[in-house]
Amino acid sequence: MLKKLVFLLLNFSLICSLNAQTAKKLMRQGEDAFTKGNYVQAADFFEKSWVKGKKPEAVFKAGEAYYLLRNYRKASEAYLNVKDKNDQFPLVGLKYARSLKQDGQYDKASKAFSDFRDNYNGDGKAVLEDIVQSEIQGCELGKLLPAQAQQGIDVNHAGAGINTSDNEFGPLPIDKGLLYFSSTIGGTARIYRSGLADNAWGKGSTPENFPVIQKGQYCHGSLTPDGQRFYFTICDAASNFSNSTTRCEIYVIRKQAAGWSAPEMLPEAINAKGTTATQPNVVQAGGKEILYFASNRTGGRGGMDLWYAERPLSATGNTFSSPINLGSAINTLGDEMTPYFSPGEGVLYFASNGQTSIGGFDIFSSRGELSNWAPADNLGLPYNSPADDYYYIKHSDGEGGFLVSNRIVAGEKLTTKDDDIFEIKNKLLVAKLQGNVFAQETGEPINRYLLTLYEIRADESESILLNREFNASTYDLELLPNRKFRVEITAQGYATGAYTFVTDNPNGQAYGQPLMLVKLGGGVATTNPANNNPTTNPPNTNPGNNPPTGNPNPNYPPNTNPGNNPPPNNYPGANPSGGTYTARGAGPADKEEYATDAPRYEGEYYKIQLVALSNYRSDDKRYTPLTELGNLQTETILSKKMTRVLVATFYTKDDAKRALAAVKKKGFTLAFIVKYNNGERYGRVNL
Repeated sequence: MLKKLVFLLLNFSLICSLNAQTAKKLMRQGEDAFTKGNYVQAADFFEKSWVKGKKPEAVFKAGEAYYLLRNYRKASEAYLNVKDKNDQFPLVGLKYARSLKQDGQYDKASKAFSDFRDNYNGDGKAVLEDIVQSEIQGCELGKLLPAQAQQGIDVNHAGAGINTSDNEFGPLPIDKGLLYFSSTIGGTARIYRSGLADNAWGKGSTPENFPVIQKGQYCHGSLTPDGQRFYFTICDAASNFSNSTTRCEIYVIRKQAAGWSAPEMLPEAINAKGTTATQPNVVQAGGKEILYFASNRTGGRGGMDLWYAERPLSATGNTFSSPINLGSAINTLGDEMTPYFSPGEGVLYFASNGQTSIGGFDIFSSRGELSNWAPADNLGLPYNSPADDYYYIKHSDGEGGFLVSNRIVAGEKLTTKDDDIFEIKNKLLVAKLQGNVFAQETGEPINRYLLTLYEIRADESESILLNREFNASTYDLELLPNRKFRVEITAQGYATGAYTFVTDNPNGQAYGQPLMLVKLGGGVATTNPANNNPTTNPPNTNPGNNPPTGNPNPNYPPNTNPGNNPPPNNYPGANPSGGTYTARGAGPADKEEYATDAPRYEGEYYKIQLVALSNYRSDDKRYTPLTELGNLQTETILSKKMTRVLVATFYTKDDAKRALAAVKKKGFTLAFIVKYNNGERYGRVNL
């Protein structure tokens, strides 16, 4: 018995020793990866070391790696284990609270900030109390802003033509169809250009006639209003590009007959030794060229500050005045970056993590000029988010523009680790089309019909905008204002009804009217504006739901279930009782089992698949504009825990192709057509 006990103790000691050795080795591997800037690998090594050895240093360093990756959720989970050890890991409690804040967990973040403030007794407590108070105010602002979000603005991901899994930033719109921007694709920051075609930005390419940059990374372009000088930065090539840590210097090239001149570095007054000067924005006013830029040069208030310098427009060289700090209304103890001055408004837009923000960097505005500025205002939603938001810039006409963010976008941008370019557009005012369909003889609602919507052009020619099946008496659609439309409604066994209207009311009221359809062989369909909500229902003149005769519209799917009830479920795998059911794809490349509650029909029909997501939300507003094309449906892939989002249902190939084109114009550029046969998903098809 004693030998057995000794053996067990020796075994336990050996296991502990091996675990300790493994934990130390993992720490060394993590530190090596961290030093090389490979934070993903470093975080993995540190986490594994923490699991093996339970050393606080390991989980703290995992949090540091995740924080640099801007994986706020994982950073907060790591920091949670050491959040009260500020004496061992300086300011870890503050980093924990900021990680929660940038993950949008405002209540938890507020408490964490308060706990840090109350328990911290280290150096600089008075300064930290001011910082923490601003952070708590930011959390409160984050909870209030959703109710105050600007409803007339859309901030949309600019798409895969521009954005990649690397960082895209520094948008510079040349005109509405041409965008210059910077990207770290390939591991090095470069300037690219992209053109707009068919409402989508094309793949970025190197600008023509741009001079060859022999050494360093180059980015952050700004063009003078007269188009004669192009300012940009050349940055240290020794490390991965970072807006906050890569040392940059500002250069200029000049327009020449055969292209552009060689780059000229601006004088030391701008590019001070040992500091960074970056993100130039140039404007011209009062006979001067004014250069706004970000720098960590001495004489600032915090880390990165905003500065300006001037040169006479009459001068041919690059002699600028000594830079002047924009002052305390703009600059804080934190970092201010990405200046953009809008001359038409007299407003400076910039990003800051020292002003009261709802995330990390937020976009702010201030009215003024040079070093005289009003207190800065947070632009609010949808410009800002719990993540980092910066590089705000407008088109030259002031209508729309761009910003850069690492925010998550369902189906398009799934992590916060990289920056992408987002396009800002003013929402178009919409008019509502609302109406009901009734049987004229009985006054009863008709609950299954095909609605075709035509736009009538100035020459009275027509184009089909929508051809959609409805399974309820009421229809509700959104339309553009100041257009002329015709509604045509066809139901099985009834004569087609129609009416015309113009969306010319400046108040954007609802248009449309009840339409009374006549049974085939009867009179003429009529509208009855005074009878929006009939209060009496005459007796049903079709007892037993016998099938009506005729089908006025050959494109309308045959109703094999008289009485306007849903089509029969008499095929394999049917779910006649309704609710969710499971099915399996029948196509050669589509064999996944999925769950859905979508209705199933006999024959061949089509749907448009928008995206497949692991985090689908039914309240995602991106899908709202698509309801005018059809019904939104979902299919959950059981083996992958992903949800397909689809628009349905289309009964002809032409309808499906028109719907696909409309879906892509609404931003879902990767959507495709899916064929169904007798209720079974066949898979993707090219029509």
